[in-house]
Amino acid sequence: MPRVRLVIYVLVAASVVRAESSRFERDAQLFFKTHCLRCHDAEKQKGDFRLDNLSRDFANSLAAEKWAEVMTRINTGEMPPQKDKNPKPTSGEVGKVVEWINAEIDAGRAARMAKRGPVAHYRLSRDEYAATVYDLLGVHYDVHAPGAFDEDPRWHGFERIGSQLSLSPSHVSRYFKAAETVLERAFATHQPESTIDRHDAVELRHRHYRKQLEALGIADQVRIVMFPRFREAKFDVRDAGRYRVRIQLSGLQPKDGPPPHLSLWHEQLKRSIYDRDILAPEDKPEIVEVELSLSPGDQVRLVNEVPKEFNEVGNHTFNVINSTHSIFLGTNDSRFINPTGYKFIDDEGKALFPLLLLDWVEVEGPILTDEDLKKREGLYPAKEDLAEARASLKRFAGRAWRRPATDLEIDRYVKIVEGEMTAGEKFPSAYMAAMSGVLVSKNFYYITEGSVAKPRDTVNEFELATRLSYLLWGSMPDPALLDEAKVGKLKTPEGLKAQMSRMIADKKSSRFTDAFPKQWLQLHKVGMFPPDPKRYPDYDNWLEQSMILESSSFFGEVFARNLSIREFLDSKWTMVNPRLAMHYKLPPLDKSGFQRVALRPEDHRGGLLAQASMLSATSDGTRHRPVHRGVLVSEAIFAKTPPPPPPNVEPLEPTPAKSPKATIRQQLEAHTTHATCASCHAKIDPLGFAFDNYDAIGRYRKTEQATGEGDDPMVKAHGKMPDGRAFDGPAQFKQLLAENTDEFAEAFVEQLATFALRRVMTIDDRSQIKAIAEKSKKTDYKLRTLLENFILSDLFRKR
Repeated sequence: MPRVRLVIYVLVAASVVRAESSRFERDAQLFFKTHCLRCHDAEKQKGDFRLDNLSRDFANSLAAEKWAEVMTRINTGEMPPQKDKNPKPTSGEVGKVVEWINAEIDAGRAARMAKRGPVAHYRLSRDEYAATVYDLLGVHYDVHAPGAFDEDPRWHGFERIGSQLSLSPSHVSRYFKAAETVLERAFATHQPESTIDRHDAVELRHRHYRKQLEALGIADQVRIVMFPRFREAKFDVRDAGRYRVRIQLSGLQPKDGPPPHLSLWHEQLKRSIYDRDILAPEDKPEIVEVELSLSPGDQVRLVNEVPKEFNEVGNHTFNVINSTHSIFLGTNDSRFINPTGYKFIDDEGKALFPLLLLDWVEVEGPILTDEDLKKREGLYPAKEDLAEARASLKRFAGRAWRRPATDLEIDRYVKIVEGEMTAGEKFPSAYMAAMSGVLVSKNFYYITEGSVAKPRDTVNEFELATRLSYLLWGSMPDPALLDEAKVGKLKTPEGLKAQMSRMIADKKSSRFTDAFPKQWLQLHKVGMFPPDPKRYPDYDNWLEQSMILESSSFFGEVFARNLSIREFLDSKWTMVNPRLAMHYKLPPLDKSGFQRVALRPEDHRGGLLAQASMLSATSDGTRHRPVHRGVLVSEAIFAKTPPPPPPNVEPLEPTPAKSPKATIRQQLEAHTTHATCASCHAKIDPLGFAFDNYDAIGRYRKTEQATGEGDDPMVKAHGKMPDGRAFDGPAQFKQLLAENTDEFAEAFVEQLATFALRRVMTIDDRSQIKAIAEKSKKTDYKLRTLLENFILSDLFRKR
């Protein structure tokens, strides 16, 4: 009898639930008909969105995502729009429709998750490949060299998204070439000897006069004057490896001008591979030391890299400075300076240009450290027999594939050794062929998660170790992490937390603090449209690089000190070097490199959005672009990508010469009067208008340089946030963002998860993203604590 009552109770309860669900659906449809369909039906689709035929198959991920967007816009009050003259829905009506959509999304979750494949493959990005090869064998392979690896496709700045990183035949052929090169360098029969070559100023420029200079007793006092853009002291590389370069030099900085700047220019890559502002005075030269990974045939030159305006010194200058008739000893000794030469110091001994004074250059290498040699231990057989080969190959494959290799898998590679030797190859060559096979296996250049034989919803121990190492190190797990995975310690929060702390303390974690902000903030766009040199003569390569480095250094500082992510929105400090301090009109710095500086209100900086990288990345080289700035703010801060513009949108035309000058904002407001354009621009443009006080290279201004007649118009940087809060200027805008850190925190967790999990987040991840953000709120959203909460979450373990 009790069982019968239970069955009846279940049936009655189910019928009640169905009736309740039907009632909620009727309420929702009435809501849509009353408040939504007049703008989003078959006849009219504002914002290019139609609701009347939106699929209600919530098992479909795309349909569920669109319904989630509908729910968000209704719940936040964005829809129906505030300007709508029709009656607004009550809070109760909104609550019912939101509850119905949310219930339907939840009901379809299991079906959506079931549609995911049992196995996911994620190809390594080229930078991850290079880091993995180095951590595996201690060999630096330059994936950016011409003809090495193609640039990886990006998804909103991220280079690690599995769906974007496809595999083509050209990839495979380049993997073969890379594997052969790496193994040849790691296990060469004769490793090249390390040498030290040192050349002083006399050797570099006046070698034929050394005896005369020594007789005069001044050979050790000679210096080379390096003018702006002048290339000096080339050194060639014979053997691949790590090289230590030491340079003694000082600088002469002109009044109100930039400091001289040392750049090591790579002739093959056509870019600088090391940069440093030189502030050391003439009488106290400094020794700059840097280690570089170089390949055979590479050529590196020293360059005084400063803005182009200082490059207009003419060929006559360089001819004179190159002349053996001019011997420079110092600004106070002109005995050996050609009197007909170009004047580069004034009567008071002050520099007219940023000048480098070079004393000597020393190059040591290739350097092979004990740490790199240790990585190769046990990977090459001690004896030339198949049993030794099998054992070594199993160790090598286990490390390279980031999991234990099975005997069946190793059999294939042992057969390669046997086959090569049968064909007449000697054992070393045959074994290297098998090792090459391990590196061109998909098990190496693909991160694989899941199992066809045993489908599961979470990653296993070794997959978790790999996911953690590629998040924090951008590379493979080390032996310590693999050992923890092997004994099951990563299953526990304590074990996972301990490994995270250990890995963050490792210098390899700098790969995370460098890669994540660059991808999250889409910093690859900086310099995409080089600024017009006539309009922005102060812009140069070092300023461009400094902009990017400010943002990554800023992120690194927040990470190192475990500060709140609120600092990304607004801060009273930033990270600058001498070049950027000058660009921002901050007080001059007395030392090189990036350093934390306090900001004053009149500096108009603070947070990420007022940094030159973010401001210049959204410019076209001539003028700022408020719409593009608004899109970047929407994506980086709110994790929302606005819809693309409709086709055949007319671009903004410059103001005619005889018309009154107008700001870009004024032109845009006239351009977006059309209803189709206005609906989207109303949400995007204010996010960009907030930063109209900054020009195309991120300089603060109060008036906007424009074409036409009359005075340059005043900048108007006011507007309203998506939630209706008003602001006037970038400072108020950033303050409003900081007041709503909760929303930013969820968006930040989503960006972090996209980077870590190598896929686009979906509606099925939102509850977990929200839970991570809410947990992090308890500690004021401190960055490292938030990262820990993410790593310990179910989302990080989920496939």
